Amino acid sequence: MSNRRNNVVRPMTMEQQQKEAEISAMLCDAEKSAVVQILSEDRSSTGLMHVLNNATGFAEAMAVKFRNPRTPKVDCKEGCNWCCYQTVPVTAPEAFAIAGFIRSTGDQSAYASVHAKLLDVKEQTHNLTPRERTKRHIPCAFLKEGRCSIYPVRPLSCAEFTSMDVNDCKRGYRVGFKPKGIIHEKARMVTFYAIRQGMLEGLREALPGSDPDHYELVAAVIAAMPEDAGERWIAGEKLFANAALTVDAPALTEAKDEPAIDQ
Repeated sequence: MSNRRNNVVRPMTMEQQQKEAEISAMLCDAEKSAVVQILSEDRSSTGLMHVLNNATGFAEAMAVKFRNPRTPKVDCKEGCNWCCYQTVPVTAPEAFAIAGFIRSTGDQSAYASVHAKLLDVKEQTHNLTPRERTKRHIPCAFLKEGRCSIYPVRPLSCAEFTSMDVNDCKRGYRVGFKPKGIIHEKARMVTFYAIRQGMLEGLREALPGSDPDHYELVAAVIAAMPEDAGERWIAGEKLFANAALTVDAPALTEAKDEPAIDQ
């Protein structure tokens, strides 16, 4: 473990682990309830955007609330994109938001260019597991001139992803991002994961016929591109049938748990 890692991680006590679990469950349940309430009042594409905006705002606020002031700053900065070569999971509202952002330019030439890039990356990454993809160094379809071209509507999994040491990210780019290979900002990781899971559970309860799940970013956005895609999905169309995530086979031996960032 690098010296920087030694400076930002601490072993967790049983009491801290229990508290973390309680916070995660509370945030997940709160977000699930919010999703069900929102969609009971507005079962439409607009309602789905309300769901996503609520989840994003809630996650950002809770990450700030639970962040320990002694937590060191992350190494992440504008233009740093070592992490943009990974499989990215998204939910339906996130895919619809990204598709809408792309359409909102009103530039047909730009739209066609983005759509062609999506199809190209989909072909390159089809059926690749996360481990296989990172080893091939295939950049995100939305990485343009070293920066995220959909930053305002980037997925929650991207917004959460942080690193305490850029050298870990560079190593991940070279050899593949492994579980526990990157030390994230703990409060942000816990809150974003719990709220994203709560959003998904709320969607499953409110829209069971739509089979809400986590999907692969590029394939999901392609499926979400038609303007009526959101309404069709809400009505029960299996819009994301070809956007399932491909997962890595379980490791033969479990990696030793990394100590958590001191909270």
